[in-house]
Amino acid sequence: MLLHRMLQHAPTNGFEVCVCKTAEAAIDRLGDHQYDGLIINLDHEDQDPFEVLLRIRNLDPRLAILGITDRSDESFGLRMVECGAQDVIAKEMLNGQLLYRAMRYGIARQRQISCLKTAAHTDALTGLGNRRALDQALDQAVADFAVDRQPFGFLILDVDNFKQFNDQHGHRAGDYVLSQLGSLLRTAVTGNDLCSRYGGEEFAILIPATSTAKAVAKMKDLLQRIAEHFVEFEGTQYRVTSSAGLTISRPNDTVGSIIERADIALYRAKSDGRNRGDLNLPSSAAVPLSCETIAGGNQK
Repeated sequence: MLLHRMLQHAPTNGFEVCVCKTAEAAIDRLGDHQYDGLIINLDHEDQDPFEVLLRIRNLDPRLAILGITDRSDESFGLRMVECGAQDVIAKEMLNGQLLYRAMRYGIARQRQISCLKTAAHTDALTGLGNRRALDQALDQAVADFAVDRQPFGFLILDVDNFKQFNDQHGHRAGDYVLSQLGSLLRTAVTGNDLCSRYGGEEFAILIPATSTAKAVAKMKDLLQRIAEHFVEFEGTQYRVTSSAGLTISRPNDTVGSIIERADIALYRAKSDGRNRGDLNLPSSAAVPLSCETIAGGNQK
């Protein structure tokens, strides 16, 4: 309650404050509501402050956390920061103005960190995840599959004849087409699917907890959406097609083996005439999936 009164009587009060008597109560509330900041008393005898901070940080990575303590040793404060606190303040120094300023600056810093993290994992042209985001997601998917055995799909999409498109229409038109395809894919994928720009004119989609049939249906749907989509740039309409390679995770897979199978499937799809998909399962024959109802070729 003392902290609550301090914030209420701060020179510039811009906070709505919720008070929880225990760390567990605060954690429960964080699970149901979104907050900008948290002030936590680190001196409760019935809790491990390091464990509590790690739980809170894992629960909400965007939250600014300010710890207060009677302890004066610097090593304690440094460890709290390593566990996720923005700052640690000695109780003997507390007053409303200091508390308000520390929380305000902590929120601003945490928002900046979140923006930087988002930018580091976002492709600037399409707004999708970048290769770094995809690599991390694949690593996690392989690790999760080793535990829960729920198969996931991995799909690589490649825009057909994109070099020729750039040569004919220019790189500005090509970049615009890629950005619009990024928007199309972002709205077309559903649930927990992760869509990323794989590099150049290639896109990758991670499909968690799926069956082969569902992943194949998703691939066909995406190929058709792309082929039927017109992009208008500077008064001219363009249409592109794409080819796709799909694989499904299996026991003992690695990130490398999954990417390799999808690449092989993509190569076969392009070799078979483009504007189609191919499924490559480990230890099985190829399963070509022609999308014959989709018109091929680039149209101006």
